[in-house]
Amino acid sequence: MSRYSELQEEYFPNLETYTLAITRAHGKNHPETFKVHELFNKIEAKYQAKEDVSSEYQEIRKLTDNYKIPTDACPTMGKTYNFLSELDQAYSTEK
Repeated sequence: MSRYSELQEEYFPNLETYTLAITRAHGKNHPETFKVHELFNKIEAKYQAKEDVSSEYQEIRKLTDNYKIPTDACPTMGKTYNFLSELDQAYSTEK
């Protein structure tokens, strides 16, 4: 099993909840969280269909300034960005 597949199995179930939670907790001050949630949903759907998700990860990197955790972030936002960063790195390595 590839590293990306391992991380996907571990992180995807939590990321659905986490990406939605950060929109509620931080959406007012960090409107990019709404797009991160939307892009994660696209990644999940496209990955299941065996489609390339490079552009979605690239867009998340831009939105989050390379997964930089804001100073006012809650622990869930930190975990979310860390999980997405690890997934992105593993996916990029396998491409």
